[in-house]
Amino acid sequence: MSVWDWKVIEKQASTALSKKPDDFNASRRQAHAIGMQGNVNQAIQMLEKHMYYNAKDAKAMDMLAGFQLIAGRNEDALATCDKALKLDANAKYVRYNRAIACCRCGKAEEGIRDLGVAIEANAEYRDIAAEDADFAPLAANARFKALLAPPAPKKE
Repeated sequence: MSVWDWKVIEKQASTALSKKPDDFNASRRQAHAIGMQGNVNQAIQMLEKHMYYNAKDAKAMDMLAGFQLIAGRNEDALATCDKALKLDANAKYVRYNRAIACCRCGKAEEGIRDLGVAIEANAEYRDIAAEDADFAPLAANARFKALLAPPAPKKE
Protein backbone atom coordinates (compact mmCIF):
# COMPACT_ATOMS: atom_id res chain seq x y z
CA MET A 1 0.00 0.00 0.00
CA SER A 2 1.24 3.44 -0.90
CA VAL A 3 1.34 6.00 1.90
CA TRP A 4 -0.96 8.14 -0.22
CA ASP A 5 -3.54 5.45 -1.09
CA TRP A 6 -6.44 7.45 0.33
CA LYS A 7 -9.12 4.87 -0.57
CA VAL A 8 -7.31 2.23 1.47
CA ILE A 9 -6.79 4.67 4.35
CA GLU A 10 -10.49 5.59 4.24
CA LYS A 11 -11.47 1.90 4.32
CA GLN A 12 -9.13 1.18 7.23
CA ALA A 13 -10.50 4.15 9.16
CA SER A 14 -14.09 3.09 8.44
CA THR A 15 -13.33 -0.43 9.66
CA ALA A 16 -11.74 0.94 12.83
CA LEU A 17 -14.78 3.15 13.43
CA SER A 18 -17.18 0.24 12.93
CA LYS A 19 -15.34 -1.60 15.71
CA LYS A 20 -14.91 1.41 17.95
CA PRO A 21 -17.16 4.37 17.02
CA ASP A 22 -15.33 6.75 19.35
CA ASP A 23 -11.88 6.06 17.82
CA PHE A 24 -10.49 9.58 17.89
CA ASN A 25 -7.68 8.96 15.37
CA ALA A 26 -9.77 6.91 12.95
CA SER A 27 -12.39 9.65 12.80
CA ARG A 28 -9.77 12.22 11.84
CA ARG A 29 -8.06 9.84 9.37
CA GLN A 30 -11.35 9.03 7.66
CA ALA A 31 -12.17 12.71 7.10
CA HIS A 32 -8.63 13.37 5.87
CA ALA A 33 -8.80 10.49 3.38
CA ILE A 34 -12.19 11.60 2.07
CA GLY A 35 -10.97 15.17 1.62
CA MET A 36 -7.80 14.07 -0.15
CA GLN A 37 -9.93 12.14 -2.63
CA GLY A 38 -11.54 15.45 -3.63
CA ASN A 39 -14.60 15.38 -1.40
CA VAL A 40 -13.65 18.58 0.40
CA ASN A 41 -17.11 19.62 1.57
CA GLN A 42 -17.80 16.14 2.96
CA ALA A 43 -14.45 16.23 4.76
CA ILE A 44 -15.31 19.62 6.25
CA GLN A 45 -18.65 18.27 7.50
CA MET A 46 -16.96 15.19 8.97
CA LEU A 47 -14.28 17.26 10.71
CA GLU A 48 -16.90 19.64 12.10
CA LYS A 49 -18.73 16.61 13.51
CA HIS A 50 -15.42 15.24 14.81
CA MET A 51 -14.77 18.58 16.53
CA TYR A 52 -18.19 18.44 18.17
CA TYR A 53 -17.14 15.25 19.97
CA ASN A 54 -13.40 16.02 20.20
CA ALA A 55 -13.37 19.75 20.84
CA LYS A 56 -9.74 19.79 21.98
CA ASP A 57 -8.20 18.19 18.88
CA ALA A 58 -5.90 20.91 17.51
CA LYS A 59 -4.65 18.59 14.75
CA ALA A 60 -8.18 18.07 13.47
CA MET A 61 -8.76 21.82 13.60
CA ASP A 62 -5.64 22.39 11.51
CA MET A 63 -6.86 19.78 9.03
CA LEU A 64 -10.28 21.46 8.96
CA ALA A 65 -8.59 24.82 8.26
CA GLY A 66 -6.68 23.24 5.38
CA PHE A 67 -9.87 21.96 3.79
CA GLN A 68 -11.59 25.29 4.41
CA LEU A 69 -8.74 26.95 2.50
CA ILE A 70 -9.19 24.50 -0.38
CA ALA A 71 -12.91 25.36 -0.39
CA GLY A 72 -12.10 29.09 -0.47
CA ARG A 73 -13.50 29.68 3.00
CA ASN A 74 -10.55 31.83 4.03
CA GLU A 75 -12.12 33.72 6.95
CA ASP A 76 -13.42 30.42 8.37
CA ALA A 77 -9.95 28.91 8.02
CA LEU A 78 -8.38 31.84 9.86
CA ALA A 79 -10.92 31.52 12.69
CA THR A 80 -10.34 27.75 12.85
CA CYS A 81 -6.57 28.26 13.10
CA ASP A 82 -7.08 30.76 15.89
CA LYS A 83 -9.24 28.23 17.78
CA ALA A 84 -6.58 25.55 17.32
CA LEU A 85 -3.89 27.87 18.68
CA LYS A 86 -6.06 28.72 21.69
CA LEU A 87 -6.25 24.99 22.42
CA ASP A 88 -2.55 24.40 21.87
CA ALA A 89 -0.30 27.44 21.62
CA ASN A 90 2.61 25.10 20.84
CA ALA A 91 0.90 23.67 17.74
CA LYS A 92 3.27 25.53 15.44
CA TYR A 93 2.18 23.40 12.44
CA VAL A 94 -1.09 25.39 12.54
CA ARG A 95 0.90 28.53 11.72
CA TYR A 96 1.43 27.47 8.08
CA ASN A 97 -2.30 27.27 7.32
CA ARG A 98 -2.84 30.44 9.35
CA ALA A 99 -0.19 32.20 7.24
CA ILE A 100 -2.03 31.22 4.06
CA ALA A 101 -5.38 32.32 5.50
CA CYS A 102 -3.91 35.66 6.59
CA CYS A 103 -2.42 36.30 3.16
CA ARG A 104 -5.69 35.44 1.44
CA CYS A 105 -7.56 37.75 3.83
CA GLY A 106 -5.28 40.71 3.13
CA LYS A 107 -3.23 40.39 6.31
CA ALA A 108 0.16 39.88 4.67
CA GLU A 109 2.36 41.03 7.56
CA GLU A 110 0.52 38.81 10.01
CA GLY A 111 0.84 35.95 7.53
CA ILE A 112 4.57 36.51 7.21
CA ARG A 113 4.92 36.40 11.00
CA ASP A 114 3.01 33.11 11.14
CA LEU A 115 5.06 31.67 8.30
CA GLY A 116 8.21 32.59 10.22
CA VAL A 117 6.97 30.68 13.27
CA ALA A 118 6.10 27.67 11.10
CA ILE A 119 9.53 27.68 9.43
CA GLU A 120 11.29 28.06 12.77
CA ALA A 121 9.43 24.97 14.02
CA ASN A 122 9.93 22.96 10.83
CA ALA A 123 12.47 24.10 8.24
CA GLU A 124 10.70 22.05 5.54
CA TYR A 125 8.06 24.78 5.41
CA ARG A 126 10.71 27.05 3.84
CA ASP A 127 10.81 24.95 0.65
CA ILE A 128 7.06 24.35 0.68
CA ALA A 129 6.34 28.08 0.98
CA ALA A 130 8.74 28.86 -1.87
CA GLU A 131 6.56 26.75 -4.18
CA ASP A 132 3.17 27.65 -2.69
CA ALA A 133 1.09 29.82 -5.04
CA ASP A 134 -0.68 31.34 -2.04
CA PHE A 135 2.51 33.22 -1.21
CA ALA A 136 3.22 34.42 -4.77
CA PRO A 137 1.82 37.92 -4.01
CA LEU A 138 4.54 38.26 -1.36
CA ALA A 139 7.42 37.52 -3.73
CA ALA A 140 8.64 41.14 -3.65
CA ASN A 141 8.30 41.51 0.14
CA ALA A 142 11.74 41.75 1.78
CA ARG A 143 10.64 40.00 5.00
CA PHE A 144 9.13 37.14 2.98
CA LYS A 145 12.31 36.81 0.91
CA ALA A 146 14.37 36.71 4.09
CA LEU A 147 12.23 33.86 5.46
CA LEU A 148 12.82 31.82 2.32
CA ALA A 149 16.58 32.43 2.24
CA PRO A 150 18.63 29.42 3.32
CA PRO A 151 19.74 29.71 6.93
CA ALA A 152 23.32 30.72 7.59
CA PRO A 153 25.57 27.79 8.46
CA LYS A 154 25.98 27.25 12.18
CA LYS A 155 29.37 28.11 13.61
CA GLU A 156 30.95 25.43 15.72
